[in-house]
Amino acid sequence: MLSMTGFGSGEGTIGQITVMIELRSVNHRFLDVALKLPGSLALFEGDIRKFLKDNVARGRVTVSAQLQVARDPKDAGLDPDRLAQGLTMVRQAARDLEKVTGEKHPVTLDHLLRVPELFRAEEPDLSAEDLQGALLKGMTQAHQGLMGMKEAEGKALVDEMRQRLVTLADQLAAVEKLAPQAAVEIQARLDERLAKILTDQIDPQRLAQEVALLADKANINEECERLGIHIDHFHGALDKGGQVAKQLNFLLQEMHREVNTMGSKTNLMDITQAVIAMKDEVESMREQIQNLE
Repeated sequence: MLSMTGFGSGEGTIGQITVMIELRSVNHRFLDVALKLPGSLALFEGDIRKFLKDNVARGRVTVSAQLQVARDPKDAGLDPDRLAQGLTMVRQAARDLEKVTGEKHPVTLDHLLRVPELFRAEEPDLSAEDLQGALLKGMTQAHQGLMGMKEAEGKALVDEMRQRLVTLADQLAAVEKLAPQAAVEIQARLDERLAKILTDQIDPQRLAQEVALLADKANINEECERLGIHIDHFHGALDKGGQVAKQLNFLLQEMHREVNTMGSKTNLMDITQAVIAMKDEVESMREQIQNLE
């Protein structure tokens, strides 16, 4: 099983072109892609989205790309126009300085080398095919790193949920042991109610309803049984792996319902404490499920 949180980086090189990719993924109900691309790679936005759609199920994925182009030193040289402009500026500066100081200031090579952008490099022709190839290489490598982190975090989440299931099952076993005592408590309340009825004038229909309600509340065996079945199914889904987050979330909703019902059927303090502990475990797992792909 995979977490939706992860990071991966990679780079792809073809000829003079190197594309560096970073992928960051966080929780989201669906696949949501955000792109940060230089202009020369914007043409391949569709390729990036298709790659992620084919390889990532859910999450908000941010793609950051940088492009580097290796330049051949032989392509560098003086910019004749910039050289002429620079020479004119330096000579004018020398004349202005001579007027102020009365001293001649000859123009030297060192002065010219201080002119910004004096040298230029020929821009290489970038093949769209090479750009695309380097981009996809970088995406593939970054995706491998992303998946490695998602797998590691997913395994940690599953291990923690399994431990919570053990705690939940232990609390359920404690409730099952206490269930007969809860039934005795409810029976005592029923006897008390019946004794009061003998001295009061109560509508027979209302009496039947109250007796039926108290009798129903005396039994939490069905809730315990269903909760145990849900725990087993949860273990089975974790063993199966894959994209089972929706199934796990449904099971947790059902667990929460059964635990709530147990709590509402009895006021026995020991059962109430176990119910609170079980609710905590279920809520913690519901939060963890949100991070599974």
